[in-house]
Amino acid sequence: MPNDSPRSSDTPPNIIVVLTDNQRLDTISMLGRTACQTPTWDRIARAGAFCDNVRTTSPICSPARASIFTGYQPQQAGMPTIGFLYNKLDGGTGALSINKPPIAHHLRQAGYDTSFTGKWHLGPDNAEQYHDRTAATAHDNHDYTQWCLDQGIPDGFVFHDPKRSAPYRSKLEPHMSVPQPGVLDIPEDKEHNRWTLEQATADLDQRDASKPLYSVLSFEGPHPPLIVPQHYYDMYDPASIPEPDNWAMNDACPNFLPDSYFARVRNAWGRDFDAWRKSIAVYWGYVTYIDHLIQEYLDACAARGLLDNALVVLLSDHGEMLGQHGLWQKMCPYDEALRVPMAMSWPGVIDPNTRLSMDASLIDVTPTLLAAAGIDPAPLQMEGTNLLPHLTGSTSESKLEPTSEAEPRDIFCQYNKAPAQEAWQGVENWRCIKRGPWKYVYHADGQVELFKLDRDPGERHNLAGQPATKNTQQMLADRLDAWGQRTGDPLLSDKMETASS
Repeated sequence: MPNDSPRSSDTPPNIIVVLTDNQRLDTISMLGRTACQTPTWDRIARAGAFCDNVRTTSPICSPARASIFTGYQPQQAGMPTIGFLYNKLDGGTGALSINKPPIAHHLRQAGYDTSFTGKWHLGPDNAEQYHDRTAATAHDNHDYTQWCLDQGIPDGFVFHDPKRSAPYRSKLEPHMSVPQPGVLDIPEDKEHNRWTLEQATADLDQRDASKPLYSVLSFEGPHPPLIVPQHYYDMYDPASIPEPDNWAMNDACPNFLPDSYFARVRNAWGRDFDAWRKSIAVYWGYVTYIDHLIQEYLDACAARGLLDNALVVLLSDHGEMLGQHGLWQKMCPYDEALRVPMAMSWPGVIDPNTRLSMDASLIDVTPTLLAAAGIDPAPLQMEGTNLLPHLTGSTSESKLEPTSEAEPRDIFCQYNKAPAQEAWQGVENWRCIKRGPWKYVYHADGQVELFKLDRDPGERHNLAGQPATKNTQQMLADRLDAWGQRTGDPLLSDKMETASS
């Protein structure tokens, strides 16, 4: 099979990946959807391409990251849920680790120097197995905690300190995060995202300069707690933030959702939108702060000549509900949690001002990067698709005009609770298929949701069960079931076995 890399006969590019956590699509300023400012994202997108119709495979960290770095669906990669929760509480069965080699393994075999800095979340102590160098990958930032201790300052990751973290945790059991905004109470140069940036920058001088570089910088932000330096805390005016059309929960939502943990935390914080204005403003400030750190990292790469022939990729693992649909957190099948930004630049290969609006998924990242490195991803039989042909050559468009695929593509998303989460979340595991303008969600108790996104982007009107949508609903259900059978999805396999018995 021919290689789709446009520069397969040339020197392989450096591959620089920057991953944010919990960043919504509507935070990207060039899209004009909110007042949030992301000049670095905008610059990379305008120098290359912005993909505005990308969905995560799962709106929680570990499964999404498994898909990003392996090119497989979460259940195929051995990471259907948050891996560390399997041994976090009584009843756990041991922490999960990915069972597919990540992209670094393949790139290292092809002669790349490989490094990973920051949040890993794909298994305990296994990042070192796949990368030449790692830093700051320990779960829960414990290496940062030790650094703060050595510096004689309070732990900048406040969730490690019960007293300092109390305002940022729910009074409900378990004490997960709430949208409490806060001002950083340690020197800004000691903040944990900046510390991670400095680890990544120092790593650039440890690389083998005779090899092309694959480097990942994985930030914690803008994941809660929403604690930022004062300048970013004050950056956006809460009073100017408009109330979203889908602020209230849908009347036809699954009947368990109004009493779920995510709805109760949201309502405890405030049913009225005014209670959320400052939280959203500080979330935007956090996004802009991380954007500034990304620019610092890219400047450090440029100063070392690493961007002259480099594929730069900016992306996030999942979004955040931020109170919309009556929900806090992100474990739900709505686009505030599922749609993520992705920007890529590659001088001389991806035309400036390319806009890609075809349906895409985080499983597409690995095959795209492999193809860019001159490695044919086809023999690996990944679930993802190489996006380079859509970003280069005759299929790409310039001047930020959207491109789309000729035929609809099925995009699949899922959510699975860990054993430690079964008792308190109050939601069902779910599966979702997005095909063209349609989105169908199947919940494990049999309840379904159906939305037509071109007419109802806020997903306010559940069309499931209506005579006019009967055929569409059945078609999507059949395609979802077939995908579940093909990929070994246990929830859908159980559904099919129950239906046939």
